[in-house]
Amino acid sequence: MKKHLFLSVILAATLFQETSAQQLPIYTNYLLNAYAYNPAVAGSKKDLVVNANYRNQWVGFQDAPATYGINLHSGLGKAKKAAVGALLSSDNTGMLSKTSGYLTFAYHVKLNDTYKLGLGLSVGMVQYRIKLYDAKIADSGDELLTGNLLSNNVFDSNGGLYFYSDKLFVGLSGFQYLGNKITWKDSKSTLNPHFYIMAGYLFDLSKKISVQPSALVKFSKPVPAQPEFSLRAFYNKQFWIGGSYRMNDAASILAGVTVLKNKLSISYAYDIPNTSLRTYTSGSQEIILSYQFIKAKRKLNADEEELNDIDNSIKSKLKKQNEEGAK
Repeated sequence: MKKHLFLSVILAATLFQETSAQQLPIYTNYLLNAYAYNPAVAGSKKDLVVNANYRNQWVGFQDAPATYGINLHSGLGKAKKAAVGALLSSDNTGMLSKTSGYLTFAYHVKLNDTYKLGLGLSVGMVQYRIKLYDAKIADSGDELLTGNLLSNNVFDSNGGLYFYSDKLFVGLSGFQYLGNKITWKDSKSTLNPHFYIMAGYLFDLSKKISVQPSALVKFSKPVPAQPEFSLRAFYNKQFWIGGSYRMNDAASILAGVTVLKNKLSISYAYDIPNTSLRTYTSGSQEIILSYQFIKAKRKLNADEEELNDIDNSIKSKLKKQNEEGAK
């Protein structure tokens, strides 16, 4: 009886964060990792995109949450209407670790010359592991809590909509909406549904300077909705700095750079807590690398350029003749 009670206490303590608060990882640089928040983002870029991220939550805390992730997505065929993606992430918090893997299919519809709408669905598995061998126990001879590892797998699915153009984006997504159960020996847990709304717009102030306000709202019962507001300023579409504020959590400093002919983006965020946690931690750090496999445009030689000029000239004359004939 004593052993089972002790095991229940450990399970309750390690699963507390997962059952009473948001279960999914936080990304301050959500704009560079939008696919992690909405599967419909897959294929919204013309080329293959690969993202890698690392987040160290609450620096200074022993066994504080650490998140590692990698994902990729790309449109298919010449039309790029259909797209696929894959995501793998790992969260580690003390004795509890969580590994998630998803495959995504998305489809994009061209609404007009400016706007598109993407629909995406992800399916995958989530594995929880509780490392009981790391438990500090009073009874060193308790065999039940020595060298044991509890593991459980559960099926999961996410879905989303993504309305976007070159400057505007609005996304709505639902994660863990199936609410599947996780059954342990002495306790039960549930994958809580999470919902996200994301929006932003890029304003060009001049040829070299632009700004992008954006917002992300997260909701998962019983936690109240948590809005986050961000502003980034770009120079020459290559360097950016900015700030972010996550309600009832933290203020953040953002910085980044795009190099290798707009292929590689490196982004850094530092969160400064504005809650009672600031007494115990200096903040949280996050790094995201994003690489786009942009295909280089083939340079035309002199003969090809001349033929193109002739072809365009003929097309212009025919168009003018048709317009005159119509009159």
